[in-house]
Amino acid sequence: MVRIISGCFKGHLIKTNQNPLLRPTSDRVKESLFSILGNLDNQRVIDLFAGSGNLGLEAISRGAESCIMVENNSQQIRLIEENISRLGLEDVVRIVKNDVRRFLKKPPETDLILADPPYNYQYFNELLNLLIGKFKAATIALEAGKHLVIPENIQNYVQSQRLIGETSLTIMRV
Repeated sequence: MVRIISGCFKGHLIKTNQNPLLRPTSDRVKESLFSILGNLDNQRVIDLFAGSGNLGLEAISRGAESCIMVENNSQQIRLIEENISRLGLEDVVRIVKNDVRRFLKKPPETDLILADPPYNYQYFNELLNLLIGKFKAATIALEAGKHLVIPENIQNYVQSQRLIGETSLTIMRV
């Protein structure tokens, strides 16, 4: 289990499972990410590759008004549903069962996109181009492996990039 580290649900546990593809964001990385993002009051959030719902639930705890969690794995969706139910957040969190690239073809308006794909995700360049091309006036927070190289055509959107152990945090603004 991981925990919510700040906000109105601080200390609440988020249930995870033994899925080898699931790599919940550590407290250290999560603290850095949300410190960089700052105030989330009234923001609409999309949590891509939601896994257990860890990042989206942290955003809600820190004041985000709503969160759409996009996940393709049915087992993970059941886990997210359980975590949402334990916190009583059914009214502010919506789960979309879909492939992220398909979801991003026609995404809803949002203020913040949290993207935490598997470190070996084979469609990083396509994902980045979809994120940059489909959103206006949004912040994108990308968590990836430390060896991620941001393509040159995306570099202009990067506001911040930090390495924390094996993790790269890239904040972009479109």
